[in-house]
Amino acid sequence: MVFVDLLNSAFASLRAHRLRTALSVLGIIIGVAAVVATISLVSGATAKTREQIAGLGIRTITVNVFPGALQSAAAARLLTQELTDRLASADYVSLVVPIASGRATLTLAGQSRDLSLLGVTPEYPLLFDNFYPKSGRFIHEIDAGQKVAVLGANVAKDLFPGTDPIGQLLNLEFMGQKVAFKVVGVMVERGTVGNQTLDDYVYIPLSTLQSLMGSRQFTTYIAQAVDAESVEKAAAAIESVLAATFASVTTQATRSFAGVAGAAGRTFRLTPYSVTVQKAVITTYEESVRTMTLILASVAAISLLVGGIGIMNIMLVSVVERTREIGIRMAVGACPKDIRNQFLAEAVVICLLGGLLGLGLGWLSAWLGSLFGRWPFVISGYPALLAVGFSVAVGLIFGLYPAIRASRLDPVEALRYE
Repeated sequence: MVFVDLLNSAFASLRAHRLRTALSVLGIIIGVAAVVATISLVSGATAKTREQIAGLGIRTITVNVFPGALQSAAAARLLTQELTDRLASADYVSLVVPIASGRATLTLAGQSRDLSLLGVTPEYPLLFDNFYPKSGRFIHEIDAGQKVAVLGANVAKDLFPGTDPIGQLLNLEFMGQKVAFKVVGVMVERGTVGNQTLDDYVYIPLSTLQSLMGSRQFTTYIAQAVDAESVEKAAAAIESVLAATFASVTTQATRSFAGVAGAAGRTFRLTPYSVTVQKAVITTYEESVRTMTLILASVAAISLLVGGIGIMNIMLVSVVERTREIGIRMAVGACPKDIRNQFLAEAVVICLLGGLLGLGLGWLSAWLGSLFGRWPFVISGYPALLAVGFSVAVGLIFGLYPAIRASRLDPVEALRYE
């Protein structure tokens, strides 16, 4: 039988048993749709989260210094603009911005609210992509020591809904001091990553916050690499600068461990700093997502196997029901290969039809999920082709045994079958 005759015969047989065909196709549809929708939804959610993390600065490197691990005199001398300049001179580093944080209480309309303060320099927005004032301005050099504030997008919406915050006063209570800040700007919305967002801060001059805290030390720095490919090199250069800077001034802490032989009186050198690479966070996240996607897709693929078993069952029933038809075909000249190919073609057509319908259903489900989840709708071409190809393979594998069984029927016995 030529290929066209096989297809015509397969479709004719399937149309003759519409209900059975529909039930057979349903298992494949569900399996393919589950695989395609799972991969597409995870890809969309991953794209959104990666965009949010990248929006916080894919080239940024966070440096935290712990004054408690340093000699007090050295901490007072080194944790100033001097260390900022040293870090900025490191290889592959384009910018270093010191920051400080604190919590304050705002009294507005008779209600008290907690606010997160972030002391920054004018260069701070340059660390992040597309982070700029939506209205007003950001902190300038002339604002050093002044009581001015720039609101994150969420803070502005919460404190001044439907009102222009520019020029408003924020009466804050910070470390027992009551201070009034004048709002000079509102930043654009940047989105949330985990429980931290640039939109939830009130930005004030770094020198102002340090003055309120009574400390001139810089303990947190955000550095920016020259490009995304140089982040790891920049982080290594920063660690080298920190190691050289603090090599001779690190405090040695003596700790005793009761009950541990030889441990009493041993000295341990504390590491006075930590370096966190934002790009590494993205890499770790993507590796976790890939693992989770593989697990979910594997679970969804099980339904394809279940559908394949259903196909085998239906085809075996079909062989029994059509035994006399098989005998007639053999009697008029059909060879065992023709019978085998006919039943195999029916199984493949069922699975291919189910694969295509499942592909459409999977994409529709992923699109609806992206609307509710508010993340990009991602059409994953390779996984879709893989799912459809796998469904065809299921038809070949699970349709082969019934096809071989049909081809091995004895023509005489088949013709006598009632």
